[in-house]
Amino acid sequence: MKTNTTKNLASVVMLVILSPFLALAILVSIQTAGIRDNEALLLLLTLLSAVLSGINGFGRRTSSAISPSLVRVTTPTHTKGATK
Repeated sequence: MKTNTTKNLASVVMLVILSPFLALAILVSIQTAGIRDNEALLLLLTLLSAVLSGINGFGRRTSSAISPSLVRVTTPTHTKGATK
């Protein structure tokens, strides 16, 4: 398994930088939409976003497949008149 430390480090840095801005945007949108006092709706939205995030992550975990150009197809040779 290859380690992509540069990509992982860049992802963590971007997450740390953007998280406060995203949290502030969520809080402002909750207050603006007027659903601040509706805990059931907020819980439903949170659970739905977690489920969708999980579903989105399933597509990224794909196994490495063999390229079709590397696969050699051979057909069995049959002789005429041969019996089993």
